[in-house]
Amino acid sequence: MGWFGFFQRKETSTAKENVTPVSENHLVVIQFFYGIEDISELHHLEDELRLLLIEQGVGSYHGHEISMDFGDGYLFIIGENADKIYECVKPLLQSYYFMDKSIATLRTGSFEQENAQEKDFILRYSKLAEN
Repeated sequence: MGWFGFFQRKETSTAKENVTPVSENHLVVIQFFYGIEDISELHHLEDELRLLLIEQGVGSYHGHEISMDFGDGYLFIIGENADKIYECVKPLLQSYYFMDKSIATLRTGSFEQENAQEKDFILRYSKLAEN
């Protein structure tokens, strides 16, 4: 075996392909329209999300993306069970008016998994939904 043989990857019979740890397998993405130039309300929601997810132990908040014109935005949450994450954060999200008509996508697999299942839900602002 030459020098390059030392760096070759060894295959074992116990190796599994495309296996992601369960704790990283589920993803919840919230797509929303913000429309406010001051993003302090979004930061306030993020702070509440972080605390809620830590308290409930269902996942972790991984930040947001928002367009340059403060229009379309996305929130990212990762955990072990997308359904539990969604049920946990849904009431909080519904308490923010800019989350009205947001779309929550629950994905039971990582981005690399082509066969991961996805479900979409529409969030409604709770004060509008009561009427």
